[in-house]
Amino acid sequence: MISALIGVALVFLVTLQGSAPFNAATIAYGALIGLLAYVGSSLLIRIFRGWLSRTRLPARVAHSVLYFVGGAAGWLAATGIAVALSLIRVRGGAAVFKVYLPVVGGITVVVGLAFYAFGLMQDRLRQSVERLKEAEFAEKEIELARSIQQRILPPQELSGDGYRIAARNLPARFVAGDFYDVFSLPDGSIGLVVADVAGKGMGAGLIMATAKAALPFLAAGRSVEEVLREANRRMKARLEAREFVALTYARYEPRTGAYELANAGLPDPYVLGSNGKPRAISAPGPRFPLGVRHEVAYEKVGGALAPGERLLLLSDGLPEAPMPDGGPLGYERFEALLARAGDADALLEAVRAATGPTLADDWTVLMLERTR
Repeated sequence: MISALIGVALVFLVTLQGSAPFNAATIAYGALIGLLAYVGSSLLIRIFRGWLSRTRLPARVAHSVLYFVGGAAGWLAATGIAVALSLIRVRGGAAVFKVYLPVVGGITVVVGLAFYAFGLMQDRLRQSVERLKEAEFAEKEIELARSIQQRILPPQELSGDGYRIAARNLPARFVAGDFYDVFSLPDGSIGLVVADVAGKGMGAGLIMATAKAALPFLAAGRSVEEVLREANRRMKARLEAREFVALTYARYEPRTGAYELANAGLPDPYVLGSNGKPRAISAPGPRFPLGVRHEVAYEKVGGALAPGERLLLLSDGLPEAPMPDGGPLGYERFEALLARAGDADALLEAVRAATGPTLADDWTVLMLERTR
């Protein structure tokens, strides 16, 4: 439409310099010239696009050639035809030529710039649409990954003869690197796991799924320290540099309340007595995360829970959560919050109130209570 109007305007200028009438036929003639210029420009742009795709010109130069030169050349060719026809049809052709040629040259440059600007806008719009589609696709994939991750975690509330378990997993991003697990062992004891995979997002989530799937099989027939030793060997063989899994594994005997645990790089678990005061349970020996060294001689520590006492496993996201002043919450303040918290939810709310609503790292807690 715009090209046709420009063509009509050109022919009108010609009629002002000559004696030809400006009527419906002249308007149609001008519109035809404009449409021919548009078709020629579009055709040249298509031809240039195929040729430029086989050259090694920089992207900016290729873009300029494609739209500016292509658009201008199409108009120049069409208006050149119009000049020739006008000199034949209009008396005083030399005078017309003197006026028409500069006008055509100026419009050719303007149209070339317009094609360049339009092409640039079209390319940016196409790139924006592609990025938007990629972002939407990635968001859907992440939401699906988070949904799958939540499904493979055990229920948040579990209970049986002699125990009650509450577990919470809050991700800093859509997909958490932390995870927890609860599984039954052949001897009737319960396996408890809290782990923190290095990093966040999809990569950490995939490592998490691998570790979680392997641990129940490794735990059957092995002591807690042997489980971590074998898990470390397997993780070291599979993980890349800077990838590791910090993990605490505990085994609980519901009949007696006895427990034993080994620690591979997570904060000390806590036992909360009847008075609510937390007592850290520190495993002896090396505590390197899984996958850091080929052989690590993990050691275990044990004890027994009295009825009503609780064992808390946690990831480091809670005691190391940043305070408003920029410093970490710290273990002393965390233990004070833990002493006042009645359950896992109250503990998370207390830490959130002290540090802020935004999580800098995943938060995971698993609280086991011995029941009568």
